Amino acid sequence: MHQPNSPRVVVLTALPLEYEAVRVHLTNLESAEHEAGTRIEEGSLPGTPWRVAIAELGEGITNAAALTERINSWLKPAALFFVGVAGGLKDGVELGDVVVATKIYAYQGGKQDPAQFLARPNAWDASHRLEQAARHALRSDEWTSHIRSQRPPRPPAVHLKPIASGDVVLNSADSALSAQLHHTYNDAVAIEMESAGFARAAHLADQLQALTIRGISDKADGLKHTADVGGSQPQAAAHAAAAAITVITALTPSTSASNAYPAANSAEVGTARTPHNGGRRPTADGSGPQWEPMADAVEVNWRRTGHNSPFSTSAAALEIHLVPVPSGSRIEVRRLAQLGDQLIRTGREDGFFTLSELLDTAADDQHALVTTAGGGQGTTGLAVLRTGQRSAWQPLPHDGMGAVLDPVELPQQIARLLALLLRLPLPDPLSVALGIGIDPATMVSEDTMSRLPRSTAQFPMRHDLLRVHPDESLTMKELNAKSDSVAEELAARLLASFRTPRRSF
Repeated sequence: MHQPNSPRVVVLTALPLEYEAVRVHLTNLESAEHEAGTRIEEGSLPGTPWRVAIAELGEGITNAAALTERINSWLKPAALFFVGVAGGLKDGVELGDVVVATKIYAYQGGKQDPAQFLARPNAWDASHRLEQAARHALRSDEWTSHIRSQRPPRPPAVHLKPIASGDVVLNSADSALSAQLHHTYNDAVAIEMESAGFARAAHLADQLQALTIRGISDKADGLKHTADVGGSQPQAAAHAAAAAITVITALTPSTSASNAYPAANSAEVGTARTPHNGGRRPTADGSGPQWEPMADAVEVNWRRTGHNSPFSTSAAALEIHLVPVPSGSRIEVRRLAQLGDQLIRTGREDGFFTLSELLDTAADDQHALVTTAGGGQGTTGLAVLRTGQRSAWQPLPHDGMGAVLDPVELPQQIARLLALLLRLPLPDPLSVALGIGIDPATMVSEDTMSRLPRSTAQFPMRHDLLRVHPDESLTMKELNAKSDSVAEELAARLLASFRTPRRSF
């Protein structure tokens, strides 16, 4: 399963929802079983050299300690993470925030005298190397682009603070345990049930790099049930997973402090690697997205039936497709079967689908598809292909004279579709090629929406389809950070092709 020279990290979780929050970031997953029955899955983290193994241990310190030791001895990772949810202990640490543990307190150690409980805590500091990686990688809100769930109304804050850990679910702000934590562990900002065992096992493993990352799912104040009903647990798990994936992405084998997987060239060990800029084309001021010319064309699955696509078409619609570069990775068939409900949920949260619309879903071994029949307005749809391609299409503004391509509105519509595709619960490839088109294009005119409805319209002489095939790629990091600029570039390319009366495919 694991290539001899491939670097590996392990992410441990306690709950199924925590496991799934990490799993959605990985591709090409394979299963493995320890001789004692412990199971893991291991996959690739796109855009990185890392293989990431994930395990669901169950709740509690004892499980965490025993299985951390077992998995470390078995897999020998370069770094080990515990990722999941926790209760918040401090004002200012809000639901959905992420806590990176700089220290783990095992708060249950102590001596009970007749008059009082005398704390005898154990504490373990986080790996300095991983803590520093987290401080660097999570410094700005850019890490939130990895969140594979509904985007929160505000960017989650990241707190690098201690966490208290013990075998007690705390759900009261007025209990004896709350008072003990406030008095003895006053700098702890979160509480959970596994990291004391995890940290102890990592400490005994002799320089194992280990870090706990938790999302806040409740405030440990008696309102846990209300928070859970509101969906705070899966949201907090998604935030913690996104933060962990960001930290792992920031690591390189040469900075992992592990000798298990030395660099192929020993001269690279301990040195920073400078990205090769190749033939990338920046914007005039150097601040825009940097496009990378592609030596080989990529295959885009457009939505028109009969043109290598499972999609259908009706009235004029704008369609956008994000195709992974390089190609070769595949989404698991069972994952495709699960995507229908997630596409509906993401589309409705975004306003792409309305709550009242009836939606049709379809999934097979090649794609997952959600569409709504729009009558004379055409079909709106979202799709994910097994190749990793993400697609969205939406009718252009129209009246009785046909559809309108508005040069002012077009970049905004493209930006909205890009934002939706980036929110889909999928692992990010290293780079993507972006295809954009209008189908059908025969009854489309360049005009302004302020003129709708119109009494006259002029239509250029053109063929049925308008497709701008990609000849450049863009890193997902660039796309996430500069999506508005990308939308403007795509709009300019589409308009230039539309204004040229020629076949564009």
